[in-house]
Amino acid sequence: MGLVLVTGATGEVGRLVVPHLRQKFPLRLLSRRPQPGSEWVAADLTCLDDRLLRAMEGVDCVLNLAIATGHTGVYEDDAFNAERFRVNVYGTYALFEAARCRGVRRVVHCSSLMVLWGYGKPEPGKLVPGDAPPKPAGTYALTKALSEQVAQYFAETAGMEVLVIRTAAPLVPDDPRWREIPVPPQRVPVVDLARAFELAVTCPLDGFAVVTIVGESSKRMWDLEPARRVLGYEPSVRLDDLGLRLGDPFVVPEAESDQQAGP
Repeated sequence: MGLVLVTGATGEVGRLVVPHLRQKFPLRLLSRRPQPGSEWVAADLTCLDDRLLRAMEGVDCVLNLAIATGHTGVYEDDAFNAERFRVNVYGTYALFEAARCRGVRRVVHCSSLMVLWGYGKPEPGKLVPGDAPPKPAGTYALTKALSEQVAQYFAETAGMEVLVIRTAAPLVPDDPRWREIPVPPQRVPVVDLARAFELAVTCPLDGFAVVTIVGESSKRMWDLEPARRVLGYEPSVRLDDLGLRLGDPFVVPEAESDQQAGP
């Protein structure tokens, strides 16, 4: 694999996985604001302009981690919801259109586990399919479900290889706050999340696919089988073995309530 463009590289997910991905691929990192270093380019995904088009030049794959930041996925506010639609939906369209115009072969689009939130807790012994049709709960989840439709549209009309990864928020196991509050068991250890993205960039792919990546634990409610089948993914960390207290997947810890650290 040649050059990989990572959008949202300064965000919660980007800043954690970029050091891992840098060991595997040559990277170009995109941020809305200029950053020091030769890897970085500045462009706004909500502006389909020359800066965004130039960011795509020579790129073999885009890993789209960009989202509207500032609040958790459960947060609701009219002004912030407008920003979510602008960034999460139109920004996704602009990214794909710029990639199409510059002949980018593959786009890996990071969606959210919350597009499956409407399924709730499955019956005992069952799991929510990782590639189930979206059933969003809340505005954030709605915008991510719409972004998945944008991704599929470009796969079907532009002949691009497009992989949607529905993921929970990343987990840094040695973060001291997890000694005080329960860990949402869907959180994905950074090493496993980075591995999933690495596989998504390189796996054989024909057209469009959707997979879900969540933390492996005794409380897992979402099926990893599509990720195994499409990516060849297997989690390397079991949350039960980390000595952390696992909470309810559907309860956001109070300490996260004002952060973009939701599911």
